[in-house]
Amino acid sequence: MNESRYRLLRPLAMGGMAELFLGVARGAQGFEKSVAIKRVLPHLASEPTIAQMFLAEARLATHLQHQNIASVYDVGTSPEGLFMVMELVDGWDVGVLLRHAHRRGQRFPPHLVAFIGSQALAGLIHAYRRLNNGRPVLTAHRDISPSNILISREGEVKVTDFGIARLEGVSTGTLPGTFKGKLPYAAPETLRGEPANASSDLFGLGIVLYELLAGRHPFGDGAGDPMAFALAITQQEPAPLTGVPAPLAAVLARAMAKTPEARFPRPEDMAEALARYLAQAGEPATSQSLATFIASLTPPLTLVERAQASESSEASGSQPGAVEPTVRRPSLSTRAANPPSFELQHENEQVPGGPALSMSGRLVLPAAEAPAAPGSALARVSNGAPKGGEFRCAHCNAPLASAHAPCDRCARALAPGLSSLAEEISSVPATQPTSRRSVLDMREDELELEERAPKQETAYEEPKARMQWGRPLAILATLLLLGGAAVVGYPYLRSLFTRFFYSVTPKQTLPLLVFQSLPEGATVAVNGEVIGTTPLVLDNTYVTGQKVPFQVTLKGYRPRKGTFKGGEPVTVDLKLER
Repeated sequence: MNESRYRLLRPLAMGGMAELFLGVARGAQGFEKSVAIKRVLPHLASEPTIAQMFLAEARLATHLQHQNIASVYDVGTSPEGLFMVMELVDGWDVGVLLRHAHRRGQRFPPHLVAFIGSQALAGLIHAYRRLNNGRPVLTAHRDISPSNILISREGEVKVTDFGIARLEGVSTGTLPGTFKGKLPYAAPETLRGEPANASSDLFGLGIVLYELLAGRHPFGDGAGDPMAFALAITQQEPAPLTGVPAPLAAVLARAMAKTPEARFPRPEDMAEALARYLAQAGEPATSQSLATFIASLTPPLTLVERAQASESSEASGSQPGAVEPTVRRPSLSTRAANPPSFELQHENEQVPGGPALSMSGRLVLPAAEAPAAPGSALARVSNGAPKGGEFRCAHCNAPLASAHAPCDRCARALAPGLSSLAEEISSVPATQPTSRRSVLDMREDELELEERAPKQETAYEEPKARMQWGRPLAILATLLLLGGAAVVGYPYLRSLFTRFFYSVTPKQTLPLLVFQSLPEGATVAVNGEVIGTTPLVLDNTYVTGQKVPFQVTLKGYRPRKGTFKGGEPVTVDLKLER
């Protein structure tokens, strides 16, 4: 096999677990194809847990081939460690565009927001339908957020980073009660530790589309408090959308319903609802129209454009007649970890030259700013040593050469990603704010290539150094924090704890209130307040024994009224008449 099949051109970015390069895949007779190459940092390459995580992500991604999913072409090993060859997307993630538009005082037009949503859903639906040995490849992306939806300069929309999605039938499953993803875009049920599914992805997508329309998060900014954010998502209704067509606002409201049963039954149903709105809107909603609007925003440079600009600057800065130093570009040997799935295609189309691709790590800076890890190619290619002084591990305070990489002792604990909301709050490095934020609260040049590491799917032993005092101190601090919060937020905490109590105590589950209608999609109002659309399943928390009035309406059909008894199991099954 050709030992230099892939060539690294320039480093693009670096995270806590991997580094990203602009590269070239080379084939017969001088054929070359621009690609992105993601490689595990050299000092972590020997960690079995990280290798397993990296290969699991690659194995899942190679099953997904769709125009609305950023492709993974190949995975292999080199003397420096594992690497993954991925599609280059010349563009930005939605978070970058959202913040840029927000600072310019502009909003995405409703019809283009609906187009972005429908394109993202097309990629997700492909992933949900994809089979491996007769079984679904995955049941949920589990990290739908602005950083994981890419838009190219040509207006192509692509879902990326299935790094924490689980390959069905391969991994051992998710531990009960664990939380994965980003808090501001997490569905209420996942915050309660319930398994994520396609409906959870719809909730996150609804928040992303809401932000594009309103320029703000539907549940506020959390006031810098993750607990407040979690309470808002699980307890409060989204702030009303103003100046947005009612049909589109209704689609997003249903996608962000508190319970999965009140959302769209299938992702296909949400896609159809967006398609119906676009048909009524009468505005051109295409890749070309999206690209035209993005160009009008004068967006920032992509990562590859920054790399190219840096290279041009270095070339122009050289003195005439000076002897240029010989720089050996790093290359990868292609000893494949599994039989490669990448086939070089003979095509004349230029491959885009921008990234916004996935990385495993917490905070990723542009290549010109990111400090290099010891022995990394970034350190070998870039000129000079990283600036910024001394860095320390946020967990054990050990000295670090990089602000982004954990120490070797903590690497195993950090690699799987977040296992609970408490771990998410406590494991933020000292170089970052202490809370997860909406993308609108971040700097425009803060890359959204973060929180990518999939949850470890194998048993894991906590480091002994942390077991002696870390757990008791953490429990004591948590109790003190909750005690203080309970005084101020007792009404909210009581409701949240009540729901949690019922969710973990099957013997005391609340009676269900079920509304069904033929046809489905009818609006249900109880006590004059709309609570969702059929089919609808929720807890019957109304006063026990009291008759509660309801009304079911659907356009083109006669409304149906009636009453049900509170506090009892009730099923309302209606056949609507014209």
